[in-house]
Amino acid sequence: MAAFAAVLGLGIGSAVWASTAASAAPANIPPVCSTANLVVWVNVDEGQGAAGTWYYPLEFTNISNHTCRVWGYPGVSATDANGKQLGDAAGRQNIWPGAWVNIGAGGTAHALFGYGAAEVSTSGCKPKTATYLKVYPPNQFSARNAFFDFPSCTVKHHTYLFVSVIRPGTGI
Repeated sequence: MAAFAAVLGLGIGSAVWASTAASAAPANIPPVCSTANLVVWVNVDEGQGAAGTWYYPLEFTNISNHTCRVWGYPGVSATDANGKQLGDAAGRQNIWPGAWVNIGAGGTAHALFGYGAAEVSTSGCKPKTATYLKVYPPNQFSARNAFFDFPSCTVKHHTYLFVSVIRPGTGI
């Protein structure tokens, strides 16, 4: 009987601990940004080029009425006006470590987007002008299109697009 009481007491204690631990979780952690929370755009005014590669801030503006957060790399690919992907998706450029980024309502965060213009014109990749960047926010399964026309590679297995993790603020 004493063993039964000890097991019963342990079970009740575990239930109390579990409910206490769950209620002790911080209530101020914002939800993860969904694709619907964000507008994605290329900040062409902040573009910079060097050695045949162009870099632009890929901006993520929170259009919801609450703060949300993101972590990691967005998925990025070039598409034509009909939404057909041109070439391979962007490779990850490991410049900065990933970290949670809170984006306030109306606020913006950015990832560094780059493309190898010299690669497109000199590597036999059958260039075609892209109309959009198809962008999947980190950890999301639906995408947004960002208007951006640029010379794009149509050959697979040729990485010419690059993207970094999302970071706070705007600009490069």
